[in-house]
Amino acid sequence: MKLMIVDDEERTREMLKKYIPWEELGIHQVFTARNGLMALDTAREVRPDIVLCDVRMPKMNGIEFAQQYQAIDPTSIFIFLSGFSDKEYLKAAIHLKALNYIEKPVNLDEVKSVILTAIQLKCEERKKKSEDEQLKAGFDHGLPFLRQEMVRKLIAVPTSVHVRPALQSTETFLLPSQGPYTVLSALLYWSPAYLPEDPALVQEQLLFTLNTEPQLRGYRALFGFDSNHFLIIIMSGAYRSSFRDNREIIDSLYAELKAIAGHNIEVRLGIGEVVHELDDIPISYQSARKAGFMQFYVEGLKPIFSNDVNAVHTPLETNWEDVRITRDELRKGNLDAVKQSIDKLTERAREHVDIDIVRVKDTYFQFLLAILEVAVQQGLKELTHDTERRYIWKEIDRISNLENLRRYLLSFLQLFYEMKSGHTEQGLSKMREIIRYIHSHFHENGFNIQQIADHVNLSETYLCSYFKKQRGETIKEFITQTRVEKAKQLLLDREVKLYEVAVRLGFTDANYFSTFFKRYAGVSPSEYRERTQS
Repeated sequence: MKLMIVDDEERTREMLKKYIPWEELGIHQVFTARNGLMALDTAREVRPDIVLCDVRMPKMNGIEFAQQYQAIDPTSIFIFLSGFSDKEYLKAAIHLKALNYIEKPVNLDEVKSVILTAIQLKCEERKKKSEDEQLKAGFDHGLPFLRQEMVRKLIAVPTSVHVRPALQSTETFLLPSQGPYTVLSALLYWSPAYLPEDPALVQEQLLFTLNTEPQLRGYRALFGFDSNHFLIIIMSGAYRSSFRDNREIIDSLYAELKAIAGHNIEVRLGIGEVVHELDDIPISYQSARKAGFMQFYVEGLKPIFSNDVNAVHTPLETNWEDVRITRDELRKGNLDAVKQSIDKLTERAREHVDIDIVRVKDTYFQFLLAILEVAVQQGLKELTHDTERRYIWKEIDRISNLENLRRYLLSFLQLFYEMKSGHTEQGLSKMREIIRYIHSHFHENGFNIQQIADHVNLSETYLCSYFKKQRGETIKEFITQTRVEKAKQLLLDREVKLYEVAVRLGFTDANYFSTFFKRYAGVSPSEYRERTQS
């Protein structure tokens, strides 16, 4: 629990901070400020639970400070310190619902007693809030997961004895007991900055939104993620690619899905064949997945319907002789031959239309490992370790279509083109452009390395390796140092509030900015400002 002491008398501040056993009372952090103006700035950053505040202070008195801070955090508990002549001020404090008033000179035992009461109130408030959130979470989150379980049963074992009785509750499961039915399968590709460590957490948020968004209720569709993390949608009705077969409804739903997913998630939608029996829903599901996989072979985003999929699918196996030839040509410096080899692989992939996308990506991965092997041998990059291989595979796994996969491989040839052309000036120009872009955009919300890579037309993996080789530091270290230096510059101006500094650096949370700054600068933003201006 956090407490702030606000008093213009340094002796009072220090006595309260030093001679009350705050840890024993349950207060783990104590902050001080010498007037209401400074207190407001610090409180925005640290969010104190309890404020022990003098009434009369210069620049901003305690009542004004309390009024402004309670507009930010109405849950904070105020205890005022007052002299005998402050009765008019205390009338205003009554309207602020202050917990208590302590007359000066301060009695430490009285302070401890009032603080214990405040802590007890705060604990009860937190307990009630937690209980309310748990009740709300149980009510709000139960239905989406119940529907997801029904989705999983319908696409796998619709003959289960529990399915038909459950579908009688149409308000819960939305689907009628009679067909037709159409299954949709959506592949979700996360942008690098948004790629979660645990996709299940983000899926939970999406699942909740899909089941509660007012615009989606009219479709009366069941939403759920299957065991492969594909978003599955089961709809009542027949939906095909022609507009006489409800195509406009699918287009409308697709637009809603993309809006909910946002810019950080690319949605590729496959629509399965129409089935008329509940027991045939797995057939529609499999055809929807197949149609969704076909998205990999086209650029642009539009739904693909199973009734439009006529291609013959054959496995794309890795041709190890082609991998060997590519490696040999690269060693000789025949970059055009290597590019032709990658283009030939892409043509072969289009001919096979293999719907096992992991197998297709693994074939490209083998060619890329051959390229990196030669790059290490020629001193263009450091040895590729297992950790880097896993990271590269994650990058490849995020690529949503074949053409982008081809471009990704070709980007690694940039290493060799620069060496071949005597890349000193070209390399300096490229570094200047990278650094210029970082300085121009690091403060933007959501700024990430992938944006820099896209701007300079490099893969993220190659950009990181290239930057480290040129500068002797990682690109993440450079971005961090850039942010810290800019923060120090802004903190020199006392007119700029701490939360404004955070916003100007691209932080949406002032508390996170404070933690970030202290980690790299060794002191909090407030302490840095005090030291540089004392």
